Amino acid sequence: MLEWDQTIGGYRTRLTESGAGAPVLLIHGSSIAVDARLTWFRLVPELEKRARVITYDQPGFGRSDVPGYLDRRARAAHARALVEALDLHDVTVVGHSEGGYVASRLAIDCPDRIRGLVIVTSGGTAPSLGGQRDAAWIAASERAYDYRTRAVDEDTFVRTEGHLRHGTDPAFEAVLRENFRVAQASGNREAFLSRARAMSGYTGYTAIQEATLLPFLPSLALPSLLIWGSRDETVPVARGQALQALIPGADFHALDAGHWVMHEQPTEFASLLIDFLERNSPR
Repeated sequence: MLEWDQTIGGYRTRLTESGAGAPVLLIHGSSIAVDARLTWFRLVPELEKRARVITYDQPGFGRSDVPGYLDRRARAAHARALVEALDLHDVTVVGHSEGGYVASRLAIDCPDRIRGLVIVTSGGTAPSLGGQRDAAWIAASERAYDYRTRAVDEDTFVRTEGHLRHGTDPAFEAVLRENFRVAQASGNREAFLSRARAMSGYTGYTAIQEATLLPFLPSLALPSLLIWGSRDETVPVARGQALQALIPGADFHALDAGHWVMHEQPTEFASLLIDFLERNSPR
């Protein structure tokens, strides 16, 4: 695996590349201690056997520059600069959580470069449901992302991580612990704590995608796949299905998992993604 730093969009960006074939760009989500390695370390060894796999830490995360908290729109602009800097064509973009927004904006902004779109259990992409139907997922999100309570120290943060509350995963926990220490040193933890202090809750969380993403999805003309965690209380299946309805011809699969679906159902997740790539790769 190649690993290097490159200045993209004004930010030092950590990238990795492995495998050969049609390019696949994996885009992580947004939280304290989240980065490309934590998100994709189980998937990459399988995927690189069949594709050219590129991962990167978005600015504000992992081992890239941490200029404070950048919202989804700014990170989508950085991703576009990355695709152009690497001169990627016929690339399939895969976005988890808020990375789904970034991947979707790439599909809209770079139709000549993006071949396929995969969105993975993404509250930062899916629409709200309206009225009281949103109350449960908003409450779940406020619990999951209560950084002022959860991020007081490493042990508390790890113990309250949703994936680890429901079972042991020593490999995931080891990376999460390492990443938490990196987040403390880089400023990632403080950036999210500052954002948490400024936020009034998740009631208006979907406003960004409702204004800058959802109106454009019905015009997409590329293969699309949605993989959801059926037990993810922050992004219920109904929100994933509402997102599917906006994307012409999109496939939808709900797996028995929470938010970290690629870690809880790694074999089935990889199988769905590889099948999608094989059906839609350039010949």
